[in-house]
Amino acid sequence: MDKQLLDLGRRRLEQLLDRASGFALVIPDGAETPAKSRLRPDAVWGLRSASNEWRLLVEVKTTLWPSGVEAMAARAKALAAATEADRCLVIVPRVTDRTAEFLRRQGIDYIDLRGNIRVSVPGRVLVMARTERGASSVDLPFPKDRIANPFAGKASRIVRALLAEPPRWWGVTELADRVEVSAGMSVKTLRALETDLYVRRDRRRRVRVADAESLLRRWAAVSTPAFRDAYRFTSPTPDPDEIAVQLSKRLEGMGVGYALSRLSAARFVEPYAPASVVDVYVDREPSELEGTLDIYPVDRGESVRLVRASDLGVLQFTEEREGVRVVNPVQLFVDLTNARGREGDVAERLLENQLSGIWKGDE
Repeated sequence: MDKQLLDLGRRRLEQLLDRASGFALVIPDGAETPAKSRLRPDAVWGLRSASNEWRLLVEVKTTLWPSGVEAMAARAKALAAATEADRCLVIVPRVTDRTAEFLRRQGIDYIDLRGNIRVSVPGRVLVMARTERGASSVDLPFPKDRIANPFAGKASRIVRALLAEPPRWWGVTELADRVEVSAGMSVKTLRALETDLYVRRDRRRRVRVADAESLLRRWAAVSTPAFRDAYRFTSPTPDPDEIAVQLSKRLEGMGVGYALSRLSAARFVEPYAPASVVDVYVDREPSELEGTLDIYPVDRGESVRLVRASDLGVLQFTEEREGVRVVNPVQLFVDLTNARGREGDVAERLLENQLSGIWKGDE
């Protein structure tokens, strides 16, 4: 398998260099022998231009996650010093965005079989390519002992809880009970987060968030805008803040689970920009509510958007602000980040003024 990965990685880099004229990959005789000993590198390649040549120490890994980057980097750098290589390069079937982040921190370049390539000589040359959808026919299946996407569905409840109460050490079962998921899902989600170094454990195997801002930003980056397909309504009340209060009272009185989000919620949390539309998560179909909320469906020019929460976890860890129920600030950041226009600025202000303070010193 190591030899196959080495060959495939070399071919991917050669194809890219063919398109980026001016550089060529040079493979010295006997330089490609996947090592069975920790004292030898898997390969040493040359990257040649018209006037220079750099030596690349190559390591091959069948899997690599953030938790394994530090040890791999220490070995590669030691071998690079022994072989007088200029840079270290790892070839692996899958490099996730989180793994790539840790590799860059360590100054390690990478090639994966899905099309992600980063090969650099600081101040001289940088060769990069990103994943092509469906490009890999030699990718490895995602490990069955962890959740593939901890930011989707019920798994996101674990992420929300960790970010909402960052100082807290959670037992696995305790956390599962709190967010109403199975113990098995809790175990698999936490294992995925731990592998990516988003959480850490104490001696009792309890967990807490270890890199809160990175975890939150990753969640925002991969999530789907929740209000894209919302039901649109107009209200006879002109002021959005008044609409928010009125809707909250009526939904509360009807026993409907709800929470405001986006700018309509930010007005009660981080009043930076006025809201023109009231965005509300509800726990039932919005079409069932219009007749009792004094709102009327429209195709455009709405002042109210209702969306049924795709997962009821969005209604966990909500907060009461001035008689209005709003989503937790971490959920608010995700929703604002995925909106358009000024919402992104409000998200960053929320992060700076509300969230960074509760995370400071906890990581």
